[in-house]
Amino acid sequence: MANFLRRLRARDLYTAWVGYWLVLSLQLAPLLSAIWRATRTGPGKGEVSVSVGDWVLSIIVKVGGQPTYTAARHLLGLALLIAGPPLALWLLWVATRPRAVESREPV
Repeated sequence: MANFLRRLRARDLYTAWVGYWLVLSLQLAPLLSAIWRATRTGPGKGEVSVSVGDWVLSIIVKVGGQPTYTAARHLLGLALLIAGPPLALWLLWVATRPRAVESREPV
C-alpha cells in the first residue's frame, strides 16, 4: 500500500476526496426526497424541523402531522464522517512521500 500511496499525485488525492464526498452525499437522498414531498404536499401539510441541542443535530420531516423521516447525529461524529477519511488519506500520503534531497555543496 505504501508503494500505491507514493505513486499518488495531488490530483489523484483530490479526485479520491471528491469521490468519497460524492458517495457520502448519496446518504442524503432519503432526506432530500422526504423534504421534497413535505414541501410539495400543499400549504400547512408539510413540516421540516432542524435543531441542534447537546451537540446533536436532529432533523424531522412531517407530512400531514405524521413523521416521514427522522434522523439525529452527534456533531463530532458528523464532522469525523465528513473530514476523517480524507484527512487520514492525506496524512498517509504526506508520510509516504519521498523526501527532497538537499545539495550540500559549498557556496
